[in-house]
Amino acid sequence: MSYFLMQYWGWLAAAVAAGVATPLLAARFGWTADLEDYWLKRVGLVAAVPVLLLVMQVVTGKGGLLLEVAVALLVAYVVGGVIGGVSTKLMPVRYEGWWVGLFATGVIWIGFAIIAYPKIEPDLRERVVAVVEKAGGDPINLDIAGRDVLLPTDIEQAKRAELVTAILLVEGVRRVTEVEDLTGPALSAKTIAKLNAEAAAKTAAEAAAKEAAAKAAEEAAAKEAKAASKKAKAAAEAAAHEAAVKEAAAKEAATKEAAAKEAAAKEAAAKEAAAKEAAAKDAAKDSPKDAPKPAAAQTADAVGAVPAATAATCQSKLTAVVAAEKINFERGSAEITKPSLLVIDKLTTVLTQCPAVAIEVAGHTDAGGKKAANQALSQRRAEAVVDTLSKKGVGAVKLTAVGYGSSKPIASNDNAEGRNQNRRIEFVVK
Repeated sequence: MSYFLMQYWGWLAAAVAAGVATPLLAARFGWTADLEDYWLKRVGLVAAVPVLLLVMQVVTGKGGLLLEVAVALLVAYVVGGVIGGVSTKLMPVRYEGWWVGLFATGVIWIGFAIIAYPKIEPDLRERVVAVVEKAGGDPINLDIAGRDVLLPTDIEQAKRAELVTAILLVEGVRRVTEVEDLTGPALSAKTIAKLNAEAAAKTAAEAAAKEAAAKAAEEAAAKEAKAASKKAKAAAEAAAHEAAVKEAAAKEAATKEAAAKEAAAKEAAAKEAAAKEAAAKDAAKDSPKDAPKPAAAQTADAVGAVPAATAATCQSKLTAVVAAEKINFERGSAEITKPSLLVIDKLTTVLTQCPAVAIEVAGHTDAGGKKAANQALSQRRAEAVVDTLSKKGVGAVKLTAVGYGSSKPIASNDNAEGRNQNRRIEFVVK
């Protein structure tokens, strides 16, 4: 009732005003009825028909709403006529001019249908939708016709009962009607919402599938890269091991060859000395007793010079010295450290016994830093050794300084011990 009065009170007040004005006009213009109750009875009979239709709910939807408004306006008009009749002592049963007010009431009803009616359904829909959403229903799967709510049959029975109970509590709803399906704009909205939901679900499924495929591809690529990295690492380790084995074998072969050469040289020298000693003994037996004795300390050659050591002997002695004591330099420079000058003195002693050979002084660095800088540093260090030996009396003509940089490592550059071994000075007898 409160909703009814809130929506219709202005129009009902207008009908009451028309009812009040009618007896005033009848009294002024003499619209007195010859037959009492003649028109009132007929109007009452006609008004009873829509009241009966409303009570039986024969007319529903928009027609039912307009019919109940017409009855309400008619009742308001009669109430206004009674109020006006009391003041003029001319009740509706006594005047014929009632039809003037009734016509005005009809105009009021038309005004309601044009102005107020279009606002009622949207207002009612908004409040019903709020209740349906709160009850967990689909706010699109319903329609409003007048003050009736239409629910399609595709709603689950248990859910329908819950929704009907909730909707009937909404003020202004007259009843809830079950229909086969929605029509008009409600059906269009429902269809569009369904299509949008299906499209969104399809898009979400496609996005999920793409994401899963991308993730699988990423994982496969990661596994492949990991396997390739592991394979490359294994290959590098195998190559490094093979190179180390080959280098060790080459060093061992070189060492054996040098030892063999040294042994052969010693054996040849021993044989030569034994032969000379035997020849000297034979000559002593054949010579007169007063002949001068040959010198026994040293054997001289044709020009009277002491014979020089062989190339193999020089190489062996030089290798032994630099293997036992390393020539070191100040960090990043070609300046020989003071402790290493003692090694230079030992090398000078060996080199003075090798006057007839050419010797290459080879400088080497580790792989740290730039290649060009390492090459230049190794060259300067080799030249510093040659210069120092020359100052100590070793002929500079037979000494050649060569820098190899980091191109000929003898150990791995991946650790400090290996890099220390690669920073070296070697003497190669030519």
